[in-house]
Amino acid sequence: MYDPSARGPSRGDEGHPFLAPRIGRFHLEVTHLDSPSSVGARPADLSPESPAPSSSSSTVEHPLRLVLAILLALAGLSMLPLVRESPNVSRTLWISAAGFLLWLVVLRRMRGARVGAFRARVEIVRAHYVQAAVQFCIYLYWGWFTPEVAPVAPRIVAQLLFLYALQALLAWTRGREWTIGFGPLPIIFSTNLLLWFAPKWFALQFAMVAAGALGKEFVQWKRDGRATHIFNPSVFGQSLAAVLLIATGLTRDLTLGEHIAYTFESVPHFLIVLFALGLVVQYLFGVTLMTLAAAATLAVINVTYTHFTGIFYFSTLNIGATIFLGLHLLVTDPATSPRTNLGKVLFGVGYAVLYSGFFGLFREHDIPLFWDKLLPVPILNLSVRAIDRLTGSGILGRIDQAWRSALPAARLNLVHMGVWAALFLSMLGTGFIEGSHRGQTLEFWKEAYDAGNDRAGRTYLEMVRVGVARGSPRQLNLLGVEYLNGKLVEANPAAAAQCFAESCAGGYLLGCQNVLGQFLTTQTARSPQDVERAITHLEAVPQAGRDAATAYFLGVVHEFGVYRKRDLDAALADYRRACELGHAEACSRIARLERQIEAGTSPASRPAR
Repeated sequence: MYDPSARGPSRGDEGHPFLAPRIGRFHLEVTHLDSPSSVGARPADLSPESPAPSSSSSTVEHPLRLVLAILLALAGLSMLPLVRESPNVSRTLWISAAGFLLWLVVLRRMRGARVGAFRARVEIVRAHYVQAAVQFCIYLYWGWFTPEVAPVAPRIVAQLLFLYALQALLAWTRGREWTIGFGPLPIIFSTNLLLWFAPKWFALQFAMVAAGALGKEFVQWKRDGRATHIFNPSVFGQSLAAVLLIATGLTRDLTLGEHIAYTFESVPHFLIVLFALGLVVQYLFGVTLMTLAAAATLAVINVTYTHFTGIFYFSTLNIGATIFLGLHLLVTDPATSPRTNLGKVLFGVGYAVLYSGFFGLFREHDIPLFWDKLLPVPILNLSVRAIDRLTGSGILGRIDQAWRSALPAARLNLVHMGVWAALFLSMLGTGFIEGSHRGQTLEFWKEAYDAGNDRAGRTYLEMVRVGVARGSPRQLNLLGVEYLNGKLVEANPAAAAQCFAESCAGGYLLGCQNVLGQFLTTQTARSPQDVERAITHLEAVPQAGRDAATAYFLGVVHEFGVYRKRDLDAALADYRRACELGHAEACSRIARLERQIEAGTSPASRPAR
């Protein structure tokens, strides 16, 4: 608010567009909101049951200077070495800062020197800084085991500055005061725990953040008698990006989302860390029921599906790190979730069911799976008013009222936390989570596929491709076999030859055998050098250590002179070794080759003189 008693500046400042004397002083109202129901709310929006918030205020001059400092910092980040190595990121920072500056200049010219045109108020919401602190701890633990996290820090800071500047200019453009607080931190932190655009496409990261801010500003409805945003701000922009990227098939080209998901699974005891950190938010804001209901539903889906099919619905994990992250970050926003206890349970169950549905759908159509834990959230956000109506009236309303009145709210929340802790510890103790899982082995899925389970075949192929992406020589060989078989993928002998060649180059013996086997049977190979390499690798295996296939292939090489001098004696020795190890074809060749040697049909069979 404008302070009329404040002394105006000297006339020397009147010509500067950002030091105009009549825009009023920057009035900084510092308000501390403690209630969990106050997330995203003004003090007047607090429910009657919420404690009265403490507040204090102070006055600071010139809010425009703060925005200019933010824009300067945004542009200045481009000078950091980690940013400068990507010209597209640097260019995006400069263009964004310049665009905001132009917006500010235009706004200043349009508003003139009107009193109170540019005001700001600081509002400290406990939910925001607690969530931000918890998420920051997740980054520290994740980054300790994942080298790729630290280099992204400047880009995360850039997104924070971008969102603060955007919120300021949106508020002033709409004739409102700018509310400054910790709100952007959990939005940006949670966004970057799920999705990074590749540095080449970093401008799309800003576009996604802007979409989330605009959604919070303009996509609203009436709830509990006041206007409030419908969607979780950190999810809305990502959901729009998800729809566009899925529709265009560009997810893997433009984003690093799949890579992020894989890194979480390699962090030791990540679920335990998330559980411990989640207790802080659950204790302070009473959101335990949503996490509890979602986790319990996922466990039921897992066990039921395995009981009837013999395989695992979520393939290699019962509850993975990324969905566990979703249970704690995506569905627990008090401002966009139900108010009633029964409503929170339905919300959590709905999240687990929708996630499971998206998982199956995306898996069937080869859509990147990290979207499956994100897209249920906006659907559920749209349902919260209906859920509150359903569980707040009639028999369900009476049940919910009896539930809530059974104990004081704080003690009842501790009971909910105790049930959640018991469920988590039971899953941990039985190895349902954080334990060895049969679905993590290729052999399990290969056996299930060989037994006639087509879905097991798709999982097997997916695991093979994940290994190929990581450069595994074994998985390269297995993918080559599938290209030859033509069952799980379309038959492609050339692709098979390439997979076998790369597998052999990685030192995998079966890959070398398949290079030679494919060449001998179909004359197909990526190059003559690959065949030479394969023979060299097989020859390097000591005679006593050669398996049946290695001995047999070397016998063929020596019998027919494949990239080696023809030597029937050596071929006979190889066949005998292979036959002893059970190779039927080698056994059948021995008698024929012995007759050739006895007949003296080859110089190699004659005694040396």
